[in-house]
Amino acid sequence: MKWMAAAALMLAPVLAWAQTGTCPALKNPDMKWNQRQGDNYTLCYIELPGSVSTGFGIYVGHRTFKPDKKAKAEKGAVGTQQVQWYTKATPGNARPYSREAMIVIPGDKPKSKLKVYAWIDAATAEQLSQATAIAKQVALN
Repeated sequence: MKWMAAAALMLAPVLAWAQTGTCPALKNPDMKWNQRQGDNYTLCYIELPGSVSTGFGIYVGHRTFKPDKKAKAEKGAVGTQQVQWYTKATPGNARPYSREAMIVIPGDKPKSKLKVYAWIDAATAEQLSQATAIAKQVALN
């Protein structure tokens, strides 16, 4: 029972940003989200320096995600949450180092959970490295 109370306290900041439709905090105060708000979703993304089509983003809302059967999987993290990144197809293979993942955060009630879709758009290995470093700055703990 005590572990449930501790878990609820740890998840309170995560659930708060998800419920209010705002982007999660970033550990680096110099970083800023670009945010788009829809009727039932919030889109948060950060573009890599010098680019308008590469970067890291998260989608909070009702979105399904099923990786392609041929997608390569690799371990990684968004904030302190461990994730399984999958290769992400892009039109014309323009960004071949792109990745996508679903982050599942336990909810405050039994069997409730928050699903957050995350993606990286990267055309080079260097951009992938930069975007994964940004992903680790997200305050999901």
